Amino acid sequence: MKNLKGIGSLIFFFIITTVSLVFGAEAGGEHHGVTSTQLKNLLWFTLNFIVLCLILYKFLKKPIVDMFKARQENILKQYNELLEKKKEAEAKYVELQEKIKNLEKEAQEIYQNYVEQGIKEKERIIAEANAQAERIKQQAQLYIQHEMEKAKAILREEIAEASVKLAEEILKKNITEEDQKRMIRDFINEIKGRVLH
Repeated sequence: MKNLKGIGSLIFFFIITTVSLVFGAEAGGEHHGVTSTQLKNLLWFTLNFIVLCLILYKFLKKPIVDMFKARQENILKQYNELLEKKKEAEAKYVELQEKIKNLEKEAQEIYQNYVEQGIKEKERIIAEANAQAERIKQQAQLYIQHEMEKAKAILREEIAEASVKLAEEILKKNITEEDQKRMIRDFINEIKGRVLH
């Protein structure tokens, strides 16, 4: 509104100056190179220009003001969107930083978990190997005991056979004919005794 009053005052001042020059030139009748016709034409052109400016102002003021307001609103909207995006980006950055910290913590926990599982698996394998070794040891002891019993039985048989052979050989070497006769007689008497009783 202030601009409109300022423009109006300037136009009014220009019109008065032009009119006073035109009428002053006609009244004085002096010619200093500018004729009254030229001044009238200047006044006419000036009035036409002023009317044109007023018409343009009347019809173009609202669209131009609206255009500048829309442009201003658009710029403000873009600025606010950029601020929002900046805030979102900062929040995302903070969130990613937290995730990175959490990932490092999770990686450490996973590593620790694998180490613990590895230790448990190692202990399980060792315990299983010890149990297997104990079973093998017991089976070996049973097998050895069985084989020893078997060997003892074979050895007893062999010793008995060897003893019989050795006794036979000793008897053959040491028994005389008289001893054989006496043994036969004793044997016969023993059989007779059993038959009679």
